[in-house]
Amino acid sequence: MAEHNNDDTSASQTLGSSYIAIEHTPPPSHSSSTVSISDLDIPLMTKSLPPAKESVVAPSSPSSPSSPTSHAHKSRKDYKKEVENDKASWPNGKRPRGYRTSEGKELAEKSKNYKSGVSIPHLSAPCNTYQGVLTHALLGAIRSGGVSYGLKALVNLCLGMLKLMKGKTTFGPIFKDAFFGADAIRFGSFFGMFSFLWKSVNNGLKLHRGKDDRLNGAIAGAVAGLAILIESHERRVTFAQQMLIRSMQGVYNAGKHRGLFSFRHGDAALFAIACGQVMYAYTMQPDSIPPEYLKFMLNTARVPAEALAFNRARVRGFPVDVSQVQALVKRFKGTPKAVETVAALTEYTNIIPCAVLHPAFDSCKVNNAERFVQVTKNILPVYATLNFVPLLILRMKRLLADPVNVLSKTSFNTLRSSVFLAVFVVLYQSQICGHRNLVKSGWVQGNNKYLYWLFGVTCSGTAIMVEQESRRAELAMYVLPKAAESLYKILYQKNWIKAVKHWEVMTFSFAMSLIMSFYQQEEQVLSPFVTKLIYHILGRN
Repeated sequence: MAEHNNDDTSASQTLGSSYIAIEHTPPPSHSSSTVSISDLDIPLMTKSLPPAKESVVAPSSPSSPSSPTSHAHKSRKDYKKEVENDKASWPNGKRPRGYRTSEGKELAEKSKNYKSGVSIPHLSAPCNTYQGVLTHALLGAIRSGGVSYGLKALVNLCLGMLKLMKGKTTFGPIFKDAFFGADAIRFGSFFGMFSFLWKSVNNGLKLHRGKDDRLNGAIAGAVAGLAILIESHERRVTFAQQMLIRSMQGVYNAGKHRGLFSFRHGDAALFAIACGQVMYAYTMQPDSIPPEYLKFMLNTARVPAEALAFNRARVRGFPVDVSQVQALVKRFKGTPKAVETVAALTEYTNIIPCAVLHPAFDSCKVNNAERFVQVTKNILPVYATLNFVPLLILRMKRLLADPVNVLSKTSFNTLRSSVFLAVFVVLYQSQICGHRNLVKSGWVQGNNKYLYWLFGVTCSGTAIMVEQESRRAELAMYVLPKAAESLYKILYQKNWIKAVKHWEVMTFSFAMSLIMSFYQQEEQVLSPFVTKLIYHILGRN
């Protein structure tokens, strides 16, 4: 077994830099005639529904696409009242446009619940004058910057405490780095500046043009995207990749809700294809993966980096230094059988055997069972931090209202995500070992590099089914930018494409233009994670 020192800092940057899981539970049920606004941060008007006549069965909602003539049983006056009552439940006084399918309507109704139950109240001011617009933007910047700074600092502190428990450091440096390090300060400053630019430009345009529409959100989002310049180059690239993918997800959902196209299990298929590229890069092109992400993959997979290098050399037809292979096996406490197997290797051996990949275990099955337990054990505290810290900061009202249900759901989801990652690792390693056993038996010849891409597709496509269905799209959106970056670097190395200076800033501004436009007029096409994250940190406009 390879010695394993899990780097929690790299896991934090990989899993938590821009991806913060926020659990959501449905709000308490209300009566049919009124809507409670005690835990909402937006003013709502409620009206009593017009009494239904006894002789007429109550029809479906007039907005339902499946019953376009349902209002024929009502008078025109009653129909108008129902439409006005439906519009009154939306923050801007009208139902968001863009849904013509039953799924789109359902998601639009659910999006009402995304903006509820904040623990830290939003700060606002009347925007009737330009001075009011500036005041409102400043108050929003103070809150957004403070919330994002505190959230990032607490996540860094919790991950640092994991290192403290392992005896790798002391509390003083952990606390100083978490609350006074450049990471949290830049993170908070970025969100504060983004909030200021978005609110000031958006409300300024609304005051100047006399209307609140999608164009205002698009322009304000593009301008606010320039706040990304506060962050480091590595973080800018990460944000640009993530937000571009999120904006394309919004475009896809907008078309899907309009009935233009739909792909069943498209999120799982997208995740599998992206993971195929990532696992190919991990095995054959590690330089195309961000260093911290590669380090996280190496620590999680528990395969020696030198073993991967030996395998790359043989796949490409280069000889290996047998003495170095033998030294690797001894360093990782190889079994007598592993030492004997390696001693019989030649510099032009057909394929690197399993004895080099997991020298501590002769049996591939035993190695995979041990690896499943260790991966689950090591990643569980990381997922717990990423799930529980945002819950305590952003969803405290929901937690206090129903602590048993919220805590049990969050705990189960944390364990489920940990098992998903362990299944992913074990399935990929099982295919690698299975291929080597087939070569050893003479059933298969050769060691093609594209097999590692295929193994990544099959293992990820299977493992993703362990995760809850609502999380699969989020995982696909997380992995896809890594795959795109890897593919870009590989194509750039081959001189098939050219580099563009400051592409990450332009990409981020373009992506935020789309996202904020959707958020302002058609928020249901964005993922619940994006909608809740924007609302809890930036608030409403």
